[in-house]
Amino acid sequence: MLSSLTGPHIPVVIPAASMKHRIFLYLTILSALAFATQLGRGADLSQATVRQKVNLVTRAPHPNAAFQPISEGAVVRDDNVVRTGAESRAELQFTDLTLARLGANAIFSFDAGTRVLEVERGAVLFSKPANSGRIEIRSAAVSAAITGSTGFISNTVGAAPRKRTTQAKVEEATTVLGMLEGKLKGTSSWRDARGREHTFPFSLGPGEMLVGQTGQPPAVVQFDIPRFLKTSPLVKGFKGKLNNQAELAKAVANYEADQRRGFIDSVRPAGANVAWLNYAPNHNSFDASVDQLSQSRSPLSSGGNDGFIDIGSEGIIRGQLVWTSDADLDLHLILPDQQEVFYANPSVTFNNGRATAVLDHDNLGGIIDEAPDRRVENIAVNGVPSNGSYTFFAHSFFSDNGSDTFTLTVRGSDGRTQQISGSLTNGQTSNSVVVNVPPGG
Repeated sequence: MLSSLTGPHIPVVIPAASMKHRIFLYLTILSALAFATQLGRGADLSQATVRQKVNLVTRAPHPNAAFQPISEGAVVRDDNVVRTGAESRAELQFTDLTLARLGANAIFSFDAGTRVLEVERGAVLFSKPANSGRIEIRSAAVSAAITGSTGFISNTVGAAPRKRTTQAKVEEATTVLGMLEGKLKGTSSWRDARGREHTFPFSLGPGEMLVGQTGQPPAVVQFDIPRFLKTSPLVKGFKGKLNNQAELAKAVANYEADQRRGFIDSVRPAGANVAWLNYAPNHNSFDASVDQLSQSRSPLSSGGNDGFIDIGSEGIIRGQLVWTSDADLDLHLILPDQQEVFYANPSVTFNNGRATAVLDHDNLGGIIDEAPDRRVENIAVNGVPSNGSYTFFAHSFFSDNGSDTFTLTVRGSDGRTQQISGSLTNGQTSNSVVVNVPPGG
């Protein structure tokens, strides 16, 4: 229940295999397996105590068993499932002092062997001491590993008809994962209109949030840390303090400093699509439009005249590649530190962890992002970008056409938009579009 996450009126921001992937995916799988075998031992996660509860909180000994009410002081063990009712919430404390705060209508479980906290439904805030070993957070198609961090995760599921189809109702899900302090890395999977599965690696720092919805590429966006801490029921609805208070204070200070520098604008610009992150229990729908808190427009807004198609990830700096053929064209970005963002390296953290650059998806030419024939890729830079040159270009990875026309649109942190158009033959690279960020932004 996302209203448990953000409160009744708390705006947040949503401004995101072919042969070429096989080696990359193989190495990714090997790295993931190595990581899984090297998780920090930490303290015992085999049980947790219910420190606080409000209204109805129930527990089942295993996923297929009946739920029974529990009280404060009750012990929840490995493989138990905890569920909260409407207008209810609960705080669990593990033996390593990790906290899990459950909002209303939440379903939560954990596995001590794999050190996984899983959110099947609803909103959960996690607060983990820095010295307690690594754990993994999972919900729907999102999985992320954390050490000492404070953040939240929400999963909303409902059967809703798609607006652009006459087909029967399908299960829609929206997963939101955000960080208040600390860092995490993870992956999110999604399926396109043809049923093909895509994997989206991401990393999040303070004030960053991953938003994933059924049938759409995920997006990494910013949210208001101070407002969340002051108003969220997952913070204000409990008596005790969260872990890592010094780190939380630092995250708030950095957010406010970034706001003063102009990287975050709390005033909603004209034309932004406004609503609240609410899930109505009596309606099979989720209102995913949001208030605009960053300098860029929401990807869900009704459109504009800045040269961008309203598809994909927004950012303080944004590049968008558009083409209309079945060729496999790719968008690339070279950052000031010479890291490159592209299909084999789709998510990069830079500027000492204060900024991210993310490719929303790799369109191999088979996905029509906007009817009747437009293919789209976006790279978005969010957070606090370092000074220097940001170089965007397009590359034709494969085409059996004579040539393929494209348009590359880039917007800098100063709001100025540049656009080039042309055609590429198989293996050809386009001219570059460069954005320069001066010292101090």
